[in-house]
Amino acid sequence: MSLQLIFVVETNKTCKSDWIYIKDTIDYFFEYDRTAIKLTPVYMDGKGKYKNKEKEISKNIAAYKAGGKGRQTKVIYCFDCDDYNTKQEDAFFLEKVRQYCAEQKYDFVWFCKDIERVYTGKKVNAVDKKNNYGETTKKIQTQEMLMFPGFFLCPKI
Repeated sequence: MSLQLIFVVETNKTCKSDWIYIKDTIDYFFEYDRTAIKLTPVYMDGKGKYKNKEKEISKNIAAYKAGGKGRQTKVIYCFDCDDYNTKQEDAFFLEKVRQYCAEQKYDFVWFCKDIERVYTGKKVNAVDKKNNYGETTKKIQTQEMLMFPGFFLCPKI
């Protein structure tokens, strides 16, 4: 059996920062057969555009299935939770996308408050996100904790 994991991330194709963090984490913490597991990024270009990616997701699923029998795909939407605890509109947005993912049978992952803070422990300005990659890579390589889908931290295995 082969599996494609599609990660739908907030960033855009130019910056790719969210995907870089996720991919580096997977590569560091997990050994996997790259001929059996395909990791595919889909870039939202802003979290408000999450519904606009259905065509691209469907295209990726169809192309992967066309490669052979028994190929399955899991779609994982990744969001920053921003100020969900102090801004009602951020909490409302998270609930709306969680419900959307449930309806589509997609997994839903969120980073508190954003993916950069998960790895660096500090807020990173939008213009510095791609430039912050080196610091993030060091953090991943020394981090003993990893966020899994389900919103919890697990010790490194």
